[in-house]
Amino acid sequence: MENSSKEEALKAIEHFILSHEKKMAKKDNLAKDLLVNHGYTENKLSLTQLHIMALINEYPNASNNTFLSKELSISKPAITKAINSLIEEGMVLSKKKENDQKAVYYTLTNSGQQLAAVHDRMHQIAEDRYIQLLDQFSDDELELIIKFLEAWSNQL
Repeated sequence: MENSSKEEALKAIEHFILSHEKKMAKKDNLAKDLLVNHGYTENKLSLTQLHIMALINEYPNASNNTFLSKELSISKPAITKAINSLIEEGMVLSKKKENDQKAVYYTLTNSGQQLAAVHDRMHQIAEDRYIQLLDQFSDDELELIIKFLEAWSNQL
């Protein structure tokens, strides 16, 4: 690849990163708007807490600190802090299994299930937008995009 092509690619990456940061701020606002529209106050829950509730909803028999930490790539203490807040808010219940009295597992209350559904809706909206974007590319172009994104992820 020529230097000018590399420079153009570098500029495109820089533009992408800056645009992404701006859009993430808007996405946070959209998430808060969606929560408010469903009757929840905007400052009560973080996106991490919404992700936790979605995982508990999807994997009710596996949802303990270790599982959630691994799935979200965040520390167990961070999971504990988020879970404790969710328990205080009445979104999550903790319990021990009869055959495993060591590990604490989590289930959602009715309110937690409703919020998990809101979170799933937010993800569906995002996925639909990505699919529309990807529909613009051929299979060969998508393979190149995948290769680039994997290489970029390995650089992080």
